[in-house]
Amino acid sequence: MSALVLTVLLLLGALALAVTAPRLRLRRWMAVVPALLGVVVLVSSATTIVEAKNVGVVTTFGKPRAAFGPGLHLKAPWEKVTELDGTIQTQEYSGDGCIRVRIGDGTTACVTTTIRWRIVGEKADEIYSSYRSDDVNANVRKALVSTVFKAAVNQVLGGYDPTEEIRVIDPTAENAADADFAPDYDAMAAEIGESMSARVTAGGSLIRVETITLSYLELSQTTQKKINDFQAEVANTQVALQRKATAEAQAAANKALAESVSQDPNVLVSRCLDTLQLMVEDKQPVPAGFSCWPGGGSAVVLPQASR
Repeated sequence: MSALVLTVLLLLGALALAVTAPRLRLRRWMAVVPALLGVVVLVSSATTIVEAKNVGVVTTFGKPRAAFGPGLHLKAPWEKVTELDGTIQTQEYSGDGCIRVRIGDGTTACVTTTIRWRIVGEKADEIYSSYRSDDVNANVRKALVSTVFKAAVNQVLGGYDPTEEIRVIDPTAENAADADFAPDYDAMAAEIGESMSARVTAGGSLIRVETITLSYLELSQTTQKKINDFQAEVANTQVALQRKATAEAQAAANKALAESVSQDPNVLVSRCLDTLQLMVEDKQPVPAGFSCWPGGGSAVVLPQASR
């Protein structure tokens, strides 16, 4: 029962009691109560309070007439005020609720993302007219924001191919380790934001996108295996290249040593003396008559290791 109908009934009841009561004084007292109630209901039906940051859409018999900002307002008793939530709304898509998209390599991926948005208060009456339901806020959230946002995400991610570098880079090349398969989430989020803004603008700019955050992209098992296999092959190649470099360095060192020995035999003498010094320090016996000098016949006397 509307407040206006209730007010009329209470006032009619008060009038009836005033007329039909058997005594005048009794009539007055019996009529006062419903009359006061009628006045209270009338006053309450002629005022409304809109919460902070919300927008109240005033409708007359279902047709939007005006929009109220936060605070206390007067209205006709037969008018209705529907509040639209004007605060920043957050919609998160994660876990089982992630947005599933088909990416550039033909496989599907699951996008963990968040969008923060708010309605355009100046368009509250248009929003109400377009998305009127038992719960206008829920309808806007689902039919407008969620639908358009998922379309924007699919558009942007449809051009992303995480295996593109696998097809153009040889895993045995020295620069293969520079291949980067980590998605640029910030760049993707920016592209999604541009697509989302273009779509809501085309739809009348009923909402304003505050921020879009893309935090994770779960690839299909097929795509992830391709990347893992490529990275494993790159790692094996890098190990092989390092072993090759080590072997070449060792060969160069041996060659340099051989050349130095052929040009200066004293190099071997020096190394021999170092070895003998270590033997003495370790208290190992030195063969009798042993000499580090080529063609030498006398024993070399080394100082005894300190005790």
